[in-house]
Amino acid sequence: MDADFFKKIFAQTQVIRTPLTGIIQGYHILPYILVGPEEQREQRSVEIRGKIRVSPRLVISPSVRGETYGDLFRDPDIMDQTLVARVFSFFYTNRHNVSLENEELKVTKADRDPTSQVNRALEELTRREIINTGVILCPNIRFYPVSIDRFITEILEREFR
Repeated sequence: MDADFFKKIFAQTQVIRTPLTGIIQGYHILPYILVGPEEQREQRSVEIRGKIRVSPRLVISPSVRGETYGDLFRDPDIMDQTLVARVFSFFYTNRHNVSLENEELKVTKADRDPTSQVNRALEELTRREIINTGVILCPNIRFYPVSIDRFITEILEREFR
């Protein structure tokens, strides 16, 4: 896998909804619902729910090295193995001094196509009046951490301009 492939996944990711509240400059808890097509049957979908904690690092290092996708998402079942050792470092932003933690990763499969599953998630959030959860449509579920990278990048860019 080359950088162009990951850039394509990043660019094709659709951040349908970002959290409307609960964003505090300097520290974020970002709940998300990510949906993408199942690898073998694209008419079915995989839904991943989780929370990412984002905070500035207290020590700013000259290195941009940080957590890898494998460190952050301990998921041997869905995540493509070529991502495991790659650094989750926001190559698309000027904010390299960020620390991340992943919480509550929950993966479910659905018999709906990805667009229908996204609409169902949006309806659920509206019905339950949840305004702090992002919704992401991922083009390739095996590379979902790149789509989450896009989600976080959009929020950081908006928040730390």
